[in-house]
Amino acid sequence: MSEGLRERKMRAARRAMEGAAVQLAYDEGARAVTVERVCAAAMVSRSTFFNYFASLDEAIFGSALVYDPGLTEDILTRHSRDLVVAASLIVMESVRGQADDVVTQRRFALFVRGLGTASTVSWASNESRERLVGVIAAWLDTHPEHARLADADHATEARLTVGLSIALGDEALRHVREVDGEFPVDASVFQAARRRMAAISKLAE
Repeated sequence: MSEGLRERKMRAARRAMEGAAVQLAYDEGARAVTVERVCAAAMVSRSTFFNYFASLDEAIFGSALVYDPGLTEDILTRHSRDLVVAASLIVMESVRGQADDVVTQRRFALFVRGLGTASTVSWASNESRERLVGVIAAWLDTHPEHARLADADHATEARLTVGLSIALGDEALRHVREVDGEFPVDASVFQAARRRMAAISKLAE
């Protein structure tokens, strides 16, 4: 079914507000963004803004993540020995989105530039977090041989995995560097951060 004129106008209005919010955050930092500035840049009213977004953070960082089944299956399979790393990579690649989407590129840059942003947004977005827990729990149901906890169900293991992955992502992004306007993310950066986390969490003998 083709998109109607009303739907196209609504999508364009939302995109204009998102673009304004992300551009301001990209240029001046997320703390410099206000609803008033976004509305002025997008030429909409404050009431219009809140018809589209529940909060300013949603306009800047986007709605709850939707995880592509093909992407998640590929990453979980390739990193089946360490689902904490896999979970972090799923989030990073989901945030990165399409390479030719300027808004998505700049959102990803905000995560890399703003140390601590990944954790803040991840914990604030309960829906994104719970969806990822569901993805990993379902994957473990299908691949129980990769479960680590013998005394807990897969939902519990998935929840703990995602919790650790948020801290891991925040630490790994500290070591990502901008290259010609791009932010290449190598799995080895996450694996190195994971080893540091493992060393800290290991109980002293």
